[in-house]
Formats: sequence, structure tokens, C-alpha cells
Amino acid sequence: MKRIKYLDLILINSIALLGGILFYYSFGKEVEILTAFIATGLSLSFGIRQYRIENDKMFKELFQEFNHKYDTKFNETLNAIADNTKSNPDYELTPEHQKLIIDYLNFCAEEYLWHTKGRIDNEVWSSWKNGMTYFLQIGPIKKVIIEEQGQKDSYYGLFKEIEVAIGLSK
Repeated sequence: MKRIKYLDLILINSIALLGGILFYYSFGKEVEILTAFIATGLSLSFGIRQYRIENDKMFKELFQEFNHKYDTKFNETLNAIADNTKSNPDYELTPEHQKLIIDYLNFCAEEYLWHTKGRIDNEVWSSWKNGMTYFLQIGPIKKVIIEEQGQKDSYYGLFKEIEVAIGLSK
């Protein structure tokens, strides 16, 4: 079923107009009553519309910031670790890579935090979570994650969100 664009705004204005008309005819046909109801409906509509615009702007900024940071800081190294682990199951992370994994975990937690605040929508979060799950399941990376799991309060609830997907459940 196709969703009607701006259905909530249409409903708000329809209810305001209907209420205005009912009060207009019920209380002596005073134009001020009708005008007040219509003005209230329009004000609510503009407020909701402005809220959505600001929310979309924030989403866009976060989306661009997170994608840029991932591309410039994590992508290449995470893929190299994944490739090295495939060719060498005993592959060990360097101290620099371990630090990068902790940085990546903080990055993932920040993304999750913004998702829980409703700033990253479910479709985008699901895609990002799938990417996280892929990397966080890789043996040497998972070892770092298990060590960090003791500090779960530092990661805004991310471990609870991903524990089953990457096999961290106790």
C-alpha cells in the first residue's frame, strides 16, 4: 500500500477546518472562531514540517560524517585484516590495529547512539549493523571486542544490540 505523502499534515488541517466549521455553526457564526482553528492547524503543520526538515538535515550531516570517517579511517584497514585472516587463520593484530579496532568500536557505538535517538533511520542502521557484524565476527577483531565487552557501559548499549549477531551472548 502506497503511503500518502504528508497524510498527518492533511489530517491536522482537515481536523482543524472541521473543528472550526463546527464551532462556527455552533457558537453564533463568528468568523474569529473559524479563523483561529484554521490558524492553529496551519501553525501545527508548519511546526511539524520544520521539525522534519531539521531532522532530515541532521540525518544528512550524520550520514555524511559517518560515511566519510568510515571510508577514510577504517575501511582499508578492516578489509586488510579480513583478507589477512582468510589467508592466515592465526593472524594476530598489531598494537596499532588493536587501537584502531577500539576506535572502530567507539565509532560503531556512536552510530548506535544516534540510531537510538531516532536520528539514524532503521534502514540505514540495519545496513550499518550488517557491516559491523561482518567485521566484528572476524577472529582477531572479535578477541578485541570480547576484551572490551567488560566495559559495555562505555559503548551506549551497542554490545546488547550486536551480541547475538557476533556470538557474544553468555
